[in-house]
Amino acid sequence: MALQASGAISLSDLATEFGDTTPNSMSEFYAGGSLVGTNNASVPASGAITLANFYSATAAIVLDITSSASEQNILTLATAAGYNASTDSTPIIVNIASGVTISGSSTHALRTGALNADSDLTINISGSVDGYTGANGGLVAVPGSAGGDALFFETLTGGSGTYIVSVLSGGSLRGGGGGGGGGGQRGIRGSSYDSKYQCQFATPVYGSYGSSGAAGGFGQAGSQGGSGSYGGGTNSCPIQSPGAGGAGGAAGFALRKNSRTVTLNNSGTVAGSAA
Repeated sequence: MALQASGAISLSDLATEFGDTTPNSMSEFYAGGSLVGTNNASVPASGAITLANFYSATAAIVLDITSSASEQNILTLATAAGYNASTDSTPIIVNIASGVTISGSSTHALRTGALNADSDLTINISGSVDGYTGANGGLVAVPGSAGGDALFFETLTGGSGTYIVSVLSGGSLRGGGGGGGGGGQRGIRGSSYDSKYQCQFATPVYGSYGSSGAAGGFGQAGSQGGSGSYGGGTNSCPIQSPGAGGAGGAAGFALRKNSRTVTLNNSGTVAGSAA
């Protein structure tokens, strides 16, 4: 329920609406902080602030993530807290505590889900949100796979929602590294060569497969696999030429916006693209 539009308003009214515990202080109620959503246009984010700024202000759904977990969906968490994406434009604030890691294993580490397009979303990261590392390619030049995204915004059209991601001091938002490329095909030669019968293939001489490339670190592509080689000997009877190694996989995104307008504030570590 929103606060009153006029008349007497107190600090305890703010505490009740926004779920603050005593002792209460006006400095706790800046917009975009841990209690008050940016949907409240009359509430400043810093500087001078008065009780009158809070006429008609409304609380956000606050989701505090205090334990490490894999592949979290903000819509799922908000729905469990009473949110209805079909009808509800309540702003949502997600706080990821220091020491907590949200990791990906096969898909995005943290995703928004299809929230109501009019819901503001503020994500404050004091812990870590990490995409998974892509798989290395196999032999015969199989490319490495792409790393996973750390934070993925679902594609939505329309709506007036405002989206803010703040990586706070000590926090990190890191796309997964790409997998290393597989080694290149080995070369093969015939066992001998003479002017009458040309190449003799009865006992092929095998070379070596190329070495696999290394997986990339957070926000980095994997490296290409090494090229294969011919085996020893001096004969010149090529059966199969050695091949180049497979390409390294692309890095995952730190923040994949999917055409949404997202403000990224960084006082910690962001590794990977934010686009």
